[in-house]
Amino acid sequence: MDAEKISFLLISLAGDSFSKLVEALQEAKVGNKERVAELLAESDALMNEAHRAQTDLMVQESRGESCEISVLLVHAQDTLMNTILASTLIQEMIEIYGLFRPILEKGEI
Repeated sequence: MDAEKISFLLISLAGDSFSKLVEALQEAKVGNKERVAELLAESDALMNEAHRAQTDLMVQESRGESCEISVLLVHAQDTLMNTILASTLIQEMIEIYGLFRPILEKGEI
């Protein structure tokens, strides 16, 4: 697969993964633990698929098959890395929501 196709694949997969993360965060706000778990699993699967595509690109380059660096590829890499970072932060936020949910339900805050 050429760099342009991989770039579009990375953008698509990472973007979909990010959307699932945001949706999971919204579900965590309302205490829907089952849906949160489903969405996080879906996000992880998409992120893993994106990472495999990224790895394919690196393998091609390591074989001596040059890859033209384009703004599109830079954007694709940036999108994936931002999604990975967002995943870490959003999972922490979801955990915090879980800790505070009992307090909020009791009306103590």
